[in-house]
Amino acid sequence: MEYKEFAKYYDKFYQKKDYKKEVNFLMNFIKTGDRIIDIGCGTGIHASLISKAGYEVDALDLNKEMLDIAKKRLNSSLYLQNILNINIDKKYDIIISMFAVINHLKDTSELEKCLLNMKNILRGSGTIVIDLHNPQSSGKKADNIDNMSRIMEWHYDKKTKIEKSRIIFEIDNQKYEDSHIFRIFTIDEVKECCDKVGLKVTNVYENYDINKEGVETSKNLQFIIKYRAY
Repeated sequence: MEYKEFAKYYDKFYQKKDYKKEVNFLMNFIKTGDRIIDIGCGTGIHASLISKAGYEVDALDLNKEMLDIAKKRLNSSLYLQNILNINIDKKYDIIISMFAVINHLKDTSELEKCLLNMKNILRGSGTIVIDLHNPQSSGKKADNIDNMSRIMEWHYDKKTKIEKSRIIFEIDNQKYEDSHIFRIFTIDEVKECCDKVGLKVTNVYENYDINKEGVETSKNLQFIIKYRAY
């Protein structure tokens, strides 16, 4: 089962995710009047919460079914596009990309391309915030939500920096299987890719905490990125 089929169940399985904490973190970088875009918006919850705080928030996603759900939450411009081929005739003060969207990229060359695409729609004084999944081990867990079940098993290879996961869902007495391959980018890799496209990482945080510096062993990492000063 891909995101296309999973879209209608997505919010149910992630209803315990602390979106408010993540948005409160993002608000540290947003100023009055800023124009914002959520790259890889999924069903649009982050964008919706920021919009309700009084900001103009556009959104972009590769998945039409996810974007259709986001449309119900947002009264703004929505783009059905790939993060490797962004074509938007607007500039933004804040670009966000949350919940491991960037981890779907295969390698540093794709990361560079994505960052360059973001730079091309970023105002000169603007800020990019990307949220990266950063596992340190393999594991397995199961949960049950609204009479639906999910079993997740993942394996992280430190040498290749690849995490492979297998997920089995049981929904309405039907079983579905999904799999993901995530590229785990190190702090240094992100910094080097930014430098190559004329950007700079100014801060790295852990767990959406403005007082906690992100390190290589952090479970997740939030990068604050700006234009590089020459």
